[in-house]
Amino acid sequence: MIPSEYVTTATIHAPVAKVWSILIDADGYRNWNPEIIGIDGRFARGERFKARVKLGNGAVRSISMRVTAFDPPSTIEWTGGLPFGLFVGRRTFTVTPHPAGCQFQMDLRMTGLLAPLIIRSVGNRQSEIDLFASALKSCAESSAL
Repeated sequence: MIPSEYVTTATIHAPVAKVWSILIDADGYRNWNPEIIGIDGRFARGERFKARVKLGNGAVRSISMRVTAFDPPSTIEWTGGLPFGLFVGRRTFTVTPHPAGCQFQMDLRMTGLLAPLIIRSVGNRQSEIDLFASALKSCAESSAL
């Protein structure tokens, strides 16, 4: 059975402020993130945006989401899905201080009546979720930023 919840973490050797600035730069995602290849919109509480997400099978889907939590510089949450809660996908990103710089965590939770069908259609997301954390770490630790 394919899980409905995924978690990934990364210890990033960069200040919280730097990691946070990368996470909230919607235009910048296409430059560092292999899963989210584009975002139309901006990140602020209540804002709606569209993300173009590349799935593991190579398919690209455009997903409408809303920023449901925005607490700088520690938490941002994106929520999307279908009407009436038939499917809800929620990504929660947290950045916390760590002796080496900061700790990043992303939780992806998929719920709702149609969640089992949608989860089967997108497959196991763990490798994409882990790749997000790895790409964020590489970007933040790069001296180019």
